[in-house]
Amino acid sequence: MINNIKIFDCSLREIGYQTGWYFSEKTVRDLYKFALGKSIDYVEIGFFHNIEADPGYGCFRYCSTKNDEVAEMFWHVKNLTKISAMRDVQRPLSELLPKKESVVDTIRLLTRSHETDLDILDRMTDEALELGYEVFLNFTSAGYNDIEKNIRFAEFAKSKGVAGMEFADTESVMTEEYVINTIRECHKVGVKLGCHFHDKNGTADMLADTAIREGADFMDVTHLGLGGKWRDGNLTMEYLLRKMNINAGYEATVIKNEIIEDLIKYHEFSAAV
Repeated sequence: MINNIKIFDCSLREIGYQTGWYFSEKTVRDLYKFALGKSIDYVEIGFFHNIEADPGYGCFRYCSTKNDEVAEMFWHVKNLTKISAMRDVQRPLSELLPKKESVVDTIRLLTRSHETDLDILDRMTDEALELGYEVFLNFTSAGYNDIEKNIRFAEFAKSKGVAGMEFADTESVMTEEYVINTIRECHKVGVKLGCHFHDKNGTADMLADTAIREGADFMDVTHLGLGGKWRDGNLTMEYLLRKMNINAGYEATVIKNEIIEDLIKYHEFSAAV
């Protein structure tokens, strides 16, 4: 935690859209060690997709099926920084391993706001909690939600006792007013709330500033702001750390170069459209 905000480094998951979730072991370990050294709370690595329904990608796309392969990447560096992965409730999924058998500590259940079925989300939340995972709820395309929908989602999150919830500005349509109202109303419900800002319109920095002032509990970032299925980018690690008076240092420069090298190496596996 930095300045009372927990940070998710989503670089591997987001940039996976460009590399096909293939990364060199050195990039993965250096990125994790950087997060650990800067008190970043989570490194998010990928998804729990069904390998038969969605074949052809690297191990971070299949965090249950490829658990041993993923664990090998982290076995001698994993420490206090948690490993998270997303479980996309509207996609074909693999079965979850019990937490004690998995390298993943935290599951973020991804649901597209306009497609959300709370009965399905309820079952998947219970399953992940019962298996021992820390659980967050992530509502994407949230910028189109009215405030009443966000309050309903917050009340649901509160009722399930999850660690927190996040709203993602998938289409870069959120405004400062939207961010302020959403954080205030969700905090009234009594849930911890985070933000995931895409940067199609160059608004991620401004909205992050607003969210920080309003007391956001979590924030998602990527190195260089890279990633996204539509190559739309994210709030940058560099910006957030500077905002919090943290010097990213030489290690961040090394990671940036390693990521670029991986993008070149694995470009043929791109899943971006």
